[in-house]
Amino acid sequence: MTWANDGVKDARMLIRGRPVDTVTATFSIRNDGRLPFTVRGLDLADAGTWFDRQQVTFLPGLDAEDGNATPAREVTLSAGDEARVFWSLDMACQPAMPEGGTREITTLPFEVSWWGFTTTRELALDLPITFVGDDIGRPPAPSECRID
Repeated sequence: MTWANDGVKDARMLIRGRPVDTVTATFSIRNDGRLPFTVRGLDLADAGTWFDRQQVTFLPGLDAEDGNATPAREVTLSAGDEARVFWSLDMACQPAMPEGGTREITTLPFEVSWWGFTTTRELALDLPITFVGDDIGRPPAPSECRID
């Protein structure tokens, strides 16, 4: 993964090459409103099969650098609170992309709840993540990826 800014499009995270590993990124979310809410993870019901192996975990606060801290599957944010988000996409089971083919993530659909109501909120990434295919062969998909 590299940073790209070609002068035509804004800077972005660019992932090029054989999709055989897990791609990860860390970013933050903040509650700029007045009511507390809980973020329970990604809502991947409409994500399509290419992105269905995404995962996120949360660590409250941006200064949570404690090596013993364990990220949680959900986080509750009061007004003004922030949390660190650890995002990953398992690439080993993804279908190959053709040379020059691209896929892009500009938002992530989070399941959010407040006052007992649950909904999906598309949270925009500050910088898009772009996947670019190449012509290099890749190993066969692991057995856990195959549907028999």
